[in-house]
Amino acid sequence: MKEQNHYLKDSRLIETHYGEEYEHYYNAIVPPVFLNSLNVFPTIDDYYDSDKTDRHVYCYGRVQNPTVRILEDKIAALEHGEGAFVFSSGMAAATTAVMAVCHTGSHIVCVRNVYGPLKTFLTQHCTEQFQMQVTFVKGDRLEEFEEAITDDTDLVVLESPSSIMMTLQDIRGVAAIAGAHRARIYIDNTYCTPIFQNPLDLGADMVMHTMSKYIGGHSDIIGGVLVAKDKELLAKLSLMRELYGGILGPMEAWLGIRGIRTLEVRLRQHEKTALAVAAYLEKHPRVKKVYFPGLPSFPQYELMQKQQQGNCGLMSFELDGSVEQTKAFCQALRIFKIGVSWGGFESLVTMPFARASEEETAWLGGAQNLIRIHCGLEGEENLIADLEQAFAAL
Repeated sequence: MKEQNHYLKDSRLIETHYGEEYEHYYNAIVPPVFLNSLNVFPTIDDYYDSDKTDRHVYCYGRVQNPTVRILEDKIAALEHGEGAFVFSSGMAAATTAVMAVCHTGSHIVCVRNVYGPLKTFLTQHCTEQFQMQVTFVKGDRLEEFEEAITDDTDLVVLESPSSIMMTLQDIRGVAAIAGAHRARIYIDNTYCTPIFQNPLDLGADMVMHTMSKYIGGHSDIIGGVLVAKDKELLAKLSLMRELYGGILGPMEAWLGIRGIRTLEVRLRQHEKTALAVAAYLEKHPRVKKVYFPGLPSFPQYELMQKQQQGNCGLMSFELDGSVEQTKAFCQALRIFKIGVSWGGFESLVTMPFARASEEETAWLGGAQNLIRIHCGLEGEENLIADLEQAFAAL
């Protein structure tokens, strides 16, 4: 990886051309989709030695694929890692990361607002099947991590910013605490993408991305990514992906390559639109509070400036009204469609805590009438007009 990085001046070159060695693909400017499930060899010895030869020798699709490798090289370079592995879903990547560094009886420190299915995996599967222990922290103070971590802690799970409450964690500070206890740090970096945040440079051990969001960018693929610097950890992740069988398919990898080519351009437009929408919402009399790290009024704005280079199109806000009024507002929107995902071209709205108990929402720092929106690529004037007509409908 390093010997190929010396000429890369910025992320744009990595997104457009990195990892595409045209001479291997008849000089095609767009790499082909290798849909084969296996590769053949001239001799038996060549087959058995295939894992000892150069990176352009492939054996079986569950282990590696040429199209998949190009995508992995690009993402690893963008995240300043030594290597990356792509998976069939974000959950496949996340659960592999946990099982790669944890064992029976492990202790895990996890932020409360981590992705819900991963939280379920930790609190149900890991605790029930492997007797692991999980300590949850709000995550906005380093003192919480110091109090929660022990010498038995093997993993610290972060998500900064989180995808509902947009809370941040001090990645460098948490890394220092975890390092003193020889614990690994896993972080979900889907919100920022490698364009706006590089957690490996701040001390994280594993970075995860959900490819259905900005890396894909077109709401047409499911996939996950793990990136790391430590070669021993990468070898473990490689083996576990091979054994669990969760590799990304070549067609999805090709779509991921397509998405990365426009990642920075799209992300900066999402950010520009979101800043305008957040400023509009913050001034609206029917909005109680806006959760968006790009606003100067955001409680962790200084930390955001310290470790991020920007923000995406995702934000949350609380309506000054009941849960039923909030539902009516969401259902009155025309451009914003009701949907749970984000990071694609389309604008979306959802109420993540609408059916949660007041106790649960208080624990997570939100409210039942919390609205989450993703600002897509339809134009800030159109999105603000859509919000305005929905407010008028109230």
